[in-house]
Amino acid sequence: MRWIFEEIARGTFAADQIRRDANKKGLKCSRSAFWTAIRNPVYCGRISVSKYKDEEALLTQGRHEPLISESLFYEVQDVLCGRKRKEKTGTKMVTHENLPLRGFLICPLCGRMLTGSASKGRNNRYYYYHCVSPCGCRFKAEIANDLFERELKKYVPHPGMSELYVSALCKAFKYQTSHQQSSRRAILMQLDELNKRLKNALEMMADKQMDPEDYRQLKTACSAQIVELEVRLAAQAEKQVDIQTLLTKAVNTLSRLDELYANGTIIEKRKIIGSIYPEKLIFDGNEYRTPRLNEAVRLIYTLDKGLEEIKNRKDGDFSLLSGEVVLTGIEPVSKV
Repeated sequence: MRWIFEEIARGTFAADQIRRDANKKGLKCSRSAFWTAIRNPVYCGRISVSKYKDEEALLTQGRHEPLISESLFYEVQDVLCGRKRKEKTGTKMVTHENLPLRGFLICPLCGRMLTGSASKGRNNRYYYYHCVSPCGCRFKAEIANDLFERELKKYVPHPGMSELYVSALCKAFKYQTSHQQSSRRAILMQLDELNKRLKNALEMMADKQMDPEDYRQLKTACSAQIVELEVRLAAQAEKQVDIQTLLTKAVNTLSRLDELYANGTIIEKRKIIGSIYPEKLIFDGNEYRTPRLNEAVRLIYTLDKGLEEIKNRKDGDFSLLSGEVVLTGIEPVSKV
């Protein structure tokens, strides 16, 4: 179940596809039971108490050990309800192993999304990425797949440069999360205000200055806000991780990016594509272009480009290899 919640939160595949994959792993769960389960707060340690007489329905803390965090549970609920559109990390579809790029490619002629299908030849089936519009854009999947594997190789970091990459990524991470502390203080202030409001309302009801029904309604509203704020606070606490260790592991993984893709399953390949390219790719038959890369990958790519330029200089000025690298929004230059 933990795997199911994590996969739904990623937003890479539709929930029902994840259910089918989970059944293959041994879950054996019907569609209705699956949807009931992923909506059940018991997995994050909460118990749903139904409305009883004058008491409103509420979520209370259970005594059992939660399987997942509250932040993950509510993130999944947001994805399921459409309240949260995650950054484009993939495409929710099942595809053939010969068409890993299906759903990730944009037609260079009309701008529509390319689909993929097979044509039956005399002896074999031949796969193509093609447009459904009258523009007639069509590419052999075998050629497009081979060129994509070559494209990935340019994002593989230079050997022996791990410390530089990790240092630069740490600086970028600290800059992007510098607002976290102020956000945490704001949440704590809101929690304090809500708790004071509840305390004052309880005293007013005890002094008969507030009707019990008004108090119950206020308590229900405030309790819901308190739970939401506590979840947000817990989510921020979860982000206080050893970022350097995680980045070191990530850089080591990137160093084998082309190998992992070539040997991966269709699901693993599509996860790699979605994680490297937050937006769709444009393929013109010879090369790939994209308006944006994953920030960490783009930073490493920028550093690698800087290293190549410095190596080509006669003076060998390595002072330009600083962690303070400006992340531009331009399309990366192809080495293919």
